[in-house]
Amino acid sequence: MTAAAQIISFNQPHTPPSTQVAAPSSLTCFAVSISEMKSQVNLIQHIMKEVMKNGEHFGVIPGCGDKPALLKPGAEKLMLTFRLANDVEVDTIDLQHGHREYRIKVTLYSPTGQRLGTGIGSCSTMESKYRFRVGPTELTNMPVPKDYWDLRKENPVKAQEIIGGRGYSPKKDESGIWMIARQGEKVEYDNPADYYNTCLKMAKKRGLVDAVLTSTAASDIFTQDIEEDPTLYMRVAARTNAVEEQKSSQTSPTTEPIFEEAHVVEEPPTKPVTASKLVDPHELLEALEAKGIKYEIRDNLVAAAPSFSDADGRSFVKSLGFKWDGKTKEWTKFL
Repeated sequence: MTAAAQIISFNQPHTPPSTQVAAPSSLTCFAVSISEMKSQVNLIQHIMKEVMKNGEHFGVIPGCGDKPALLKPGAEKLMLTFRLANDVEVDTIDLQHGHREYRIKVTLYSPTGQRLGTGIGSCSTMESKYRFRVGPTELTNMPVPKDYWDLRKENPVKAQEIIGGRGYSPKKDESGIWMIARQGEKVEYDNPADYYNTCLKMAKKRGLVDAVLTSTAASDIFTQDIEEDPTLYMRVAARTNAVEEQKSSQTSPTTEPIFEEAHVVEEPPTKPVTASKLVDPHELLEALEAKGIKYEIRDNLVAAAPSFSDADGRSFVKSLGFKWDGKTKEWTKFL
């Protein structure tokens, strides 16, 4: 009786049974060494300290703990550090009434082409920031209390409660007296297509940050960027600096508004201002009025609206620290 024939593949080199090696069954053979892991963590922390800037590349979200959130510029810095390449997949979902949702998958690769990780992100024109706009403000018959101005810098939350809470802000009436104003009701945008590109970019940003955190294992250093407005992260630092400057220059003349017994705010005497040095909110608003630039105050945000034909006005608000908000089509600055 003849022995069974042995089948040998001509596509693979034949290895005698006695010399075949079983595939490893443990993941430890693929594990990164402890020294390599420490080096990567140290490198990220070093980049964070020496290259990244608080409020620009990362920032602490007020009320969300002490862990900084990674912003899109910070994620791009980490991609450059590790020479990562990205591949983006876009899924577009059309909704009712012209609304649209974008779902993004971002995959990162090493310089050698190895797939490192994937992040996901989505954005829709149904989100309130893209679906609604704030209507015009209405003046009440109540003057701004003195306590509001006293607490505005040290305790802005308490100051906001004094004038009625969220949705109320100080605004001058026709006679120049500061009155409490009520913000208008939300109005729905009539053309969601105006925000298609904005939502697409936002979805990509969310997916990119998620992918970077996943691929670099940096979630213990950063959290996900859950707030899209980077100026939010600069508010804490800006207020701290303002308080420190106020303490260090207690001998300088005060710029707080003058109040009568009825706590009605009167305008301070006109004085020259230096755009780049304005810190006091009252001086900031006076500078805008001196230039004839219209503005609105919403909670702790000032929205300025220089004419599109006024190049000097746009340069002026930019020098005051205002940033262009493409969503609301106006210049904004946190107080």
